[in-house]
Amino acid sequence: MFQVDRVAAVVRPTEKMMNWLKKQSGYQENAAVSPQKDCTVLLIPQFEGPGQATAYIKEMAQAIFEGELASWDINPDIWPKDRSYPAFTQWFSVEYHSLVYDLVLLEAHLAELR
Repeated sequence: MFQVDRVAAVVRPTEKMMNWLKKQSGYQENAAVSPQKDCTVLLIPQFEGPGQATAYIKEMAQAIFEGELASWDINPDIWPKDRSYPAFTQWFSVEYHSLVYDLVLLEAHLAELR
């Protein structure tokens, strides 16, 4: 298979984030696409263990937090002031998946064989 040398980090908003988001003007719920199901997926470097992946996310937490807020077109003036790693862990959960495959590369390879 065409395994990608990365880990997928799925960033899922917690109830705290969802409650805050629902209070913002312009937010519209869409039953077809839930922010807690259609989450952001980040490709991060391979690490020897989950502790290293967590440390990497910790270093990037403020940027990830701000990216998530910006993706909702919310005025930065009303973003939560505390966007530290401890705040990030209250607003988001992160799942790590170490097996990432690129099916587009596989498809291209199979097309070459035909």
